[in-house]
Amino acid sequence: MYKKFAEDSVGKRIHILFRLSMMNVRDEMKKLGFGAGDYAFLAALFLDEGLSQDELSRRMRVDKSYTARALAKLEKAGMVERRPDPEKHRIKRVFLGKKALDNKLDFFNILQSWHKTLVKDIDKDDLQKVCTGMDKMITNAEVFLDLGEIKK
Repeated sequence: MYKKFAEDSVGKRIHILFRLSMMNVRDEMKKLGFGAGDYAFLAALFLDEGLSQDELSRRMRVDKSYTARALAKLEKAGMVERRPDPEKHRIKRVFLGKKALDNKLDFFNILQSWHKTLVKDIDKDDLQKVCTGMDKMITNAEVFLDLGEIKK
């Protein structure tokens, strides 16, 4: 009974894809001077610079202390800058630093190359179904974990 469940498990597949993705990202991002855990924060900022630390935590689905530690490391490496919000001084906004901006093209080339590797030989309609299904799984997980509304 459990063997059949393990063979059919979506969670197992997600875990394996995550591990393989992290192996690839770790090796490729290291060439740019980025750590494996850095890329998701940087990707969020490349797409929407000036987010607050709290907004980053919500988008990344991580706790605030993890975000603060990650940003401190990125700031020390010259990849981000944290600045007080001009109106609400207690809020820190996060902006990309020179090192990150200088590597933007290579950064996205790495992510696009991995994406192409993952979706190679998958029919466009099938890929859309996979993405739709995964989006539903994310929503189900957020509801189950009672994460409330998370803006993407």
